[in-house]
Amino acid sequence: MASTGTLFLIFAVTFIREGNAQNTFVNVNCKENVGQYGQQSLLECIVQTTSEASDIQIRVVTWRRQGADKPALVFHDGRIDPKSSFTFAEPSWNNKNMNVSVLIPNTRVADNGRYTCMVMTNSGDGKGEVNLKVTAKYSEPIISSIPEKITPGSNGELTCETHGGYPKGDIRWFVNDNTDWTKSSKMEVKGAQDGLLHLSSKLPLLHGSIFSKYTCIVYNATGGKEAEAVFIPDPEVEEHTAVYQVSGESVTLECSFTESPNSNDELIGMYLYHDAKTQEQVLYYHSSPGPEKISPRIRYSKRVEKRGSLKKHTITISNLTVEDSGIYRCVYKKNVQSEDIRNVYILVVSAYVRHIYPFKNCDRCQAWCPRQYKVAPYSVSKKESEPDGSEECLPLMLIIGVTSAVSIMVTMIFTWLIVPKVKQWTSSRRA
Repeated sequence: MASTGTLFLIFAVTFIREGNAQNTFVNVNCKENVGQYGQQSLLECIVQTTSEASDIQIRVVTWRRQGADKPALVFHDGRIDPKSSFTFAEPSWNNKNMNVSVLIPNTRVADNGRYTCMVMTNSGDGKGEVNLKVTAKYSEPIISSIPEKITPGSNGELTCETHGGYPKGDIRWFVNDNTDWTKSSKMEVKGAQDGLLHLSSKLPLLHGSIFSKYTCIVYNATGGKEAEAVFIPDPEVEEHTAVYQVSGESVTLECSFTESPNSNDELIGMYLYHDAKTQEQVLYYHSSPGPEKISPRIRYSKRVEKRGSLKKHTITISNLTVEDSGIYRCVYKKNVQSEDIRNVYILVVSAYVRHIYPFKNCDRCQAWCPRQYKVAPYSVSKKESEPDGSEECLPLMLIIGVTSAVSIMVTMIFTWLIVPKVKQWTSSRRA
């Protein structure tokens, strides 16, 4: 009870003196400070006196946060109240030390606010105020999607989440070449028990307006960038993008930027890439400067042909080889930094005849098909079925090759088996 009465007397005297005219002998000067969540924070105040005051001794110091029920620190009668949650910044502090700054050992969100430091000396008293701004850095954002796989031809939603930050920050969305797309999103803020905040922003995706790259950036309360995450939609794979061809044949790939070739999207060109063991350029289709034209690379020179406009065209690659197998991607460019993958193809080039089937009607080519076999092409979009008589007959060169191989085998057998026997018989006759 005595301790409670003493504190009550201190505060009563403090408020009475606060109501009096400002003392010209004692001033308390404080500095603003920013505290990091979970770290030690400093509330800095220093007592300054005039030259008329001498042998100054501090009798009472109180630190209180505005709105708090109890003071954070009380010094009286030469000692610090053991219930104080703060400590003086200088460990060897005494009542003749004019530095009345205090330390917050483990800064929390609840410590955020404005503090008042009241000082009573033997030459007068003074008051100072300082504002502590508690901050906490937001975590690395995570982007999730519904559905899990987003393609240019689907509807969906992206969610960017970050937590553990303070005060309230912001989440902004950027697409492709850093175009701000935040206006289409909606952000939600939730608080945790420790006072830290959880930010969540949802961005709807509509069919036909899916970009090739989405960037979620987290900003703190002062507008500073803290962290970011990137989401790349899966390239839209058509039903029949796997293509099988035989060496020496040609393949035609379609590249299309949008469903509407007359859209207002400005493009500077398109790359056709070939990915196998390494990535290489097949060609560059550019629209400026000058008229639209393609620039094929050396390995594809005189082997490629273009039909159509930049936004929708076909590329035909002729004289295919096994080395042409791999993944082909149509990548459109709006500027130097942007990339927009629109079409993906898988090409498999075989060096052998695809399939050989027996066939029924060979009257029109009996001379070229004595064994009644023919060659049928293979397609991934149709079921394999027995070909009809309209397919081509087996090439004559293949028939000649098989006949030659058989003849060589017979000759070798004759040489290895018959000739030694004849030599042995001839030697015995001479003997």
